[in-house]
Amino acid sequence: MKKLLILDCDWVLYKPNELDVNAMVYAFNNVCDDLNCQEYKFTQIEHCTENKPVKWFYNYIRYVAELFGINFDDFIEKMISTVDYSNIKKDSEWILNILKDLETDYEICICTNNHKKHLDKVLWAKFGIIWNEFPYPIFDVIYSETEWKFYPKQSPEFLSKLEKSFNIKSSDFLWIDDTPSVLEKVSELWCQCILVDENNNLFKIIKSLF
Repeated sequence: MKKLLILDCDWVLYKPNELDVNAMVYAFNNVCDDLNCQEYKFTQIEHCTENKPVKWFYNYIRYVAELFGINFDDFIEKMISTVDYSNIKKDSEWILNILKDLETDYEICICTNNHKKHLDKVLWAKFGIIWNEFPYPIFDVIYSETEWKFYPKQSPEFLSKLEKSFNIKSSDFLWIDDTPSVLEKVSELWCQCILVDENNNLFKIIKSLF
C-alpha cells in the first residue's frame, strides 16, 4: 500500500532567501495601510494573532476584510499584488522529475497554510505553471474550512480530511516541512516527519527515499 508524501510549499519548494518568511505579513500590512486601518497590523507571522479576536492568519485576514466590507478573495488579491516573487529561481524540472520517480511507492501532494492565490504565484515563478496544471493535488488553508473557520495543516481537522481524501492513515504520512512546530504537531498525530533546513534540502531528502 502506498504512503502519502506531503510537501510544504514555502521554503521547501524554494529557498528561504528567495522570499522573506514574513512576505505575506508585509503584504497584509500594506493593505491595512491602504485601508487606513493600521491598528490591525502586526509584525511577524509566528505571532500574527496574539491578542487578536481570532486565531490563525487567514481567519484574521477574513475578520479584517469583513470589518471593512471587502470580499475575502479580493483582500488576498490586493495582498499578493504587493509581493515580489521575482527572486524565486526557476526550476529546471528536477523537482517534478524526481517526484515522478517516487510515484510507485507514494501518493504525493502539497499542503500549505497559505492561500491558493499565493501558491499560483509561487508555482508560476518556480515551474512556469499554475495550480490547475500542477501534477499533484494541492491543499491550501481553505481545504479544511469548517463552519466558517480555517484550520491549519497541522491540525487534527486538516489531517482527518487528508486521510479521507487519500484513504491513507496518518501513520502512513511522510511530512516534509521547514517548520519544527508544524512537524511537532503532526508527529503527535502519528505522522512521520522530515525537517527541511540549510543542511537537509528537499533534493537531499527526496533522494534519500529511493
